[in-house]
Amino acid sequence: MPPVESNRTYERNRVVSKNRTGDASMSIPEKLVSDLIAEDPDMIDIVEEFVATLSNRVGEFQEAHEKLDWELLATLAHRLKGAGGSYGYGPLSELGAEMETAFRQQQAEQFQQWMQQLERLAQAARKGLEGAT
Repeated sequence: MPPVESNRTYERNRVVSKNRTGDASMSIPEKLVSDLIAEDPDMIDIVEEFVATLSNRVGEFQEAHEKLDWELLATLAHRLKGAGGSYGYGPLSELGAEMETAFRQQQAEQFQQWMQQLERLAQAARKGLEGAT
């Protein structure tokens, strides 16, 4: 059976993986379950709506990056940070925080890696919803 992780388990494993390899992207689980749903299964519809928007966010980031619109990049990252936490996806919040800090300093060397992480987290969140509906 594929691994299913809540955000709390993800965080513990991410720290261990990052310490071992220096690459936090390696620890993204196949399925990521929202802590919000874990605490209140009735919130599934709201969480599903949020997860459905994640792919669009990648496109928004890419557009802003092409224009080197640092303010918009930082704003998008800030929104991801807040929404990720609000919807019970700590890993999305953490990624948003990392990107926001970098974009405010006009740094985007890891942009492609971040977009890959965002896409992988979105996929893991979608898979995490499969058994919840």
